[in-house]
Amino acid sequence: MAGTGRSTVETGARKGTATGPAPGAPEADSADGVGGDGTVSSGTKVASQDQQARSATRPQRPAPPGPLKPTRARRRPALIALGLALVALSVLAAVYLVSTLGNTYEVLAVRTDVSRGAEITTGDVGIVELPAGPTLLEPIPADQLDRYVGGVATTDLKAGQLLTESSVADQLEPPAGQSVVGIALAPSQMPLQPLRPGDSVRIVETPAAGGEPPAQAPFAIAATVVTPAQDSPVGDQKVVDVRVASGNAAALAARAATGRVALVLDSTGQG
Repeated sequence: MAGTGRSTVETGARKGTATGPAPGAPEADSADGVGGDGTVSSGTKVASQDQQARSATRPQRPAPPGPLKPTRARRRPALIALGLALVALSVLAAVYLVSTLGNTYEVLAVRTDVSRGAEITTGDVGIVELPAGPTLLEPIPADQLDRYVGGVATTDLKAGQLLTESSVADQLEPPAGQSVVGIALAPSQMPLQPLRPGDSVRIVETPAAGGEPPAQAPFAIAATVVTPAQDSPVGDQKVVDVRVASGNAAALAARAATGRVALVLDSTGQG
């Protein structure tokens, strides 16, 4: 009996040593920081706090942008129509320029220098081609060469200059035995009908303002208009150049200076 009780005690002692710590001994922490009684050890808390601090200070990487959504172009009928219209206009302009530059016409031009008053000969004039189209020039067509050869130059002509009607005349003004006198006239002293070169007129002496008309025929001088009426810097007057016989030029100039003259149109286009 005694042997049986001893073995029972030893077996219980061995079981107490294997199954738990001795009474009064501190409980050992488990590998995951949790004690035998379920509490977290202080070392595990410090490690967890350090890990959280490192995670807070670590810079956060921005999320990569997502794929762009394909945009769909909006079609505007008005813009498309405008573009087509501009293209059509460009094509028409190109066709017009090509066709215009391809068309030319022949005119007269000066080949050598010609002094004012000199006679124009066949050797002084040549034929050149100009592109067809609107222009401010008024050249003489080449088929009128015979009409202007033999005339005199009304101004100095330079080689390469186009020949115009105003640069050629039958004779210079004034011809021998005649003189040109300029007359300033108010609108009430001349007809409303426009005056043109070659018009036959008379310059008539008039009485003073408010005076009685003359009992006899007033003094009058026949003349021919050389240049149309031009605006005068003095008031609303106009200046007309007329050609008269040299013997009447002085008398006409003296009377015109008084302003007591009037112009009478007799006929048009006759020299």
